[in-house]
Amino acid sequence: MSNIELLVENGSKELFELLRDTSIGILKLRTADCASLASEILHTLNRLTKLYLWGTYSGRCDLKLPASLQCISLMEGGCSSEWLCSLLITLSSLDHPVKCWLLKFVLQSSEENRGDVSHTHISDLRSQILSHNMSNIELLVENGSQELFELLRDTSIGILNLKTAFCASLASEIL
Repeated sequence: MSNIELLVENGSKELFELLRDTSIGILKLRTADCASLASEILHTLNRLTKLYLWGTYSGRCDLKLPASLQCISLMEGGCSSEWLCSLLITLSSLDHPVKCWLLKFVLQSSEENRGDVSHTHISDLRSQILSHNMSNIELLVENGSQELFELLRDTSIGILNLKTAFCASLASEIL
């Protein structure tokens, strides 16, 4: 089944249980709800090489990713700083080259959180990602922001692919 590409728009717990331990090669999850439902079985998909996500994510990234994953594409939507940091930490634990594509995906502004609490929280997140070896991660950014690049400052990301001149301009401070 590694040649199968499956797109799920309205998934259910039952559907994802059917997929448990299969060798699906590519999985596209069109909503954050689908990703949440699939989270419990993702690590059992021993031939999954590409995972595509749409939707809005917050809190910690609780996706249990398979060791076979080579690319995760965040297609459209957004996420919190905490979610992105925990995803990058998870990807760094795969211990092989992996691509993370941020396409029409935005980092939600921490201004939505509360003042000093938000600043302290972001500082803690940065400390966490700085303590992980991320040299095996290739990060492609199409829709960057100042906040995104500040999160990446001083990290060991191996490859940073900036898709627009605007992204390059924003990233120039941290390169």
